[in-house]
Amino acid sequence: MKNEIEKILKLLKNKNLIEAEKECEKLLEIADKNFEFLNLYAVILFQLKKYDDSILKWQKAIKINPQYHFGYNNLGNVFFIKKDYENALKNYNEAININLNYHEAFHNKGNVYLKLKKISAALESFDSAVKLKNDYIPAIKSKAYLLTKLKRLEESLIEWDKLVEHNPKDPKNYIQRGDVYTDLNRLDEAVKNYNKAIIFQSEDTFLTGNLLHVKSRMCDWVNQEDDLKELENKIKQKKKVSPPYPITTFFDSPFLQFEVSKLWSDEYRIDHKLDNNFKNKKSNKIKLAYFSADYRTHAMGHLMVRMLELHDKSKFELHGFYFGPPINKNDLIQKRILNCFDNFVDINLMSDFEVIELTRSLNIDISIDLMGHTGNSNRFGVFLCKSAPIQISFLGYPGTTGSKNIDYLVADQTLIPKNHQNFYSEKIIYLPDTYQPNEETKKISEVPLNKKQLGLPDDKFIFCNFNSHQKITPRIFKIWMDILKKNQNSVLWLLKDNIFSEKNLISALVAENIEPERLIFADHLPLDQHLSRMKFADLFLDTFPYNAHTTCSDAIRVNLPIVTKIGESFASRVSASLLKTINMTDLVTTNDNEYTQLSIDISKNSNLLNKIKKKMEENKRQSNLFKTDTFTKNLEKSYQKVYENYFNGVEPQNIEL
Repeated sequence: MKNEIEKILKLLKNKNLIEAEKECEKLLEIADKNFEFLNLYAVILFQLKKYDDSILKWQKAIKINPQYHFGYNNLGNVFFIKKDYENALKNYNEAININLNYHEAFHNKGNVYLKLKKISAALESFDSAVKLKNDYIPAIKSKAYLLTKLKRLEESLIEWDKLVEHNPKDPKNYIQRGDVYTDLNRLDEAVKNYNKAIIFQSEDTFLTGNLLHVKSRMCDWVNQEDDLKELENKIKQKKKVSPPYPITTFFDSPFLQFEVSKLWSDEYRIDHKLDNNFKNKKSNKIKLAYFSADYRTHAMGHLMVRMLELHDKSKFELHGFYFGPPINKNDLIQKRILNCFDNFVDINLMSDFEVIELTRSLNIDISIDLMGHTGNSNRFGVFLCKSAPIQISFLGYPGTTGSKNIDYLVADQTLIPKNHQNFYSEKIIYLPDTYQPNEETKKISEVPLNKKQLGLPDDKFIFCNFNSHQKITPRIFKIWMDILKKNQNSVLWLLKDNIFSEKNLISALVAENIEPERLIFADHLPLDQHLSRMKFADLFLDTFPYNAHTTCSDAIRVNLPIVTKIGESFASRVSASLLKTINMTDLVTTNDNEYTQLSIDISKNSNLLNKIKKKMEENKRQSNLFKTDTFTKNLEKSYQKVYENYFNGVEPQNIEL
């Protein structure tokens, strides 16, 4: 028997599993009560994914040797794979009862509790595993990932620190820690970690873009011009140097954005055995699944809440899939959004594959991705494998996804001219007016304010920009400085973002020989109060190439004129789209000189400024920009159109409403 087992072990070592199984079958009659043989046979069956057979063999082995704690752990692993979490937990506990120091079984218990969404029990199990073996990396890593997903970022840092200390040359740990520091706005630490990762990573897999993006958030423009030239060259060589989102802020090029998005989508395809032969049946109600991390008080939440409320429930069944911060009962926007859905699922702790299995089991007809490539926590992997027969990118990401599995992108004629369609992997749904939904009922605070309270001078012209600082490029800031120089009786009012960008922007201002008091930073306020104070600004200076999006529609809402420059990319055409909707294209410029001159002309001519404000007010009332009901009906028409096309066997095609 010894020789036979050694032969099987050799086959197993060489991964010749089929031959190893055949040898086991030959010995079955004479070795059915041999513990070593049964355990070995079970291992082979497990690796062949013959899970039910492996269970029987391990159960027989354990019956012969009831103190075999490894066997119980192995049984737990099989049941875990089979999603029989009750039996998995039972067997892990049996293993622990036999060996109280069995750290691996504690870790495995934690994974079961995760599946059961018993978060406290999962963390406790991971901690128990580490207490028994303080360098047990799988448990430390599981805890780090879980705390990160739960947005318990400070706690997760402790675990990532342990992982870095354990293996100071593993780039993945530096990347993960860098992402956490980024989310905490500790951007200097994020930069340090991304730089470390680049040192230890053999290939620059999307790291350079992340690093430059964090530096752009800090308005750290040292060597940026050279860095971006190098980045552009590498993209043209089809090198994987950046995720898609940073490219939208760096380059006004739909070509570059398309190239990067394709590389990213190709890299992050998930392994699966699911085909795309959906069994959905045509119904009177179309099942919509919206995916977002922003069902809350957030720019995106404010844009979509009224649209979701107005969906026709007689024609559509709404499913909400959420992967944002923990639900906040005091968040009124979140409460409104969640009440819109017929079915709501928090998918934070679910794998992409589990989410896909769920959407398919629910027979979702159309999956709508409201995030795309935005942020570190998007769930684009769900869309890389078809979660529904029809998949649409909408609202959250200003550009192409680069994936052939995304059928459509919602836009308008301004955002994507017909001669730009080749830069998009999706077919385009062209909505009338603009692609952006807006809540007509958004409240503006009536609490009295004055310039003194806001830290603004009484006798100066107030230029403003309330975008995040990552959108401020050296080029646009230089233009702003030229505008300030040409109107000495003016100040620039920006929103506070982070301590690094504020310091760097002040330094850049002083370098232009402009007094630092001419740059004023506004504290963050609740939206209704922020809208109210926007009225004290005179002219909004847009960013380029990444325009104001929600912030632009907010400016229009309070009759604050916004001067923009239209470019080639999606992100550089959003303000133009919104201004065109209210017939204010005279505020849309096409080059730096036009942008500068128009801004100066308005700032030095109060009659012109008042005329523009009056026109905005009149045009706004007549336009569809804030008519959410009209927008929702048009969007629903597009859903119905692509739904009919699918069931009629029509391939995705550009759609104009």
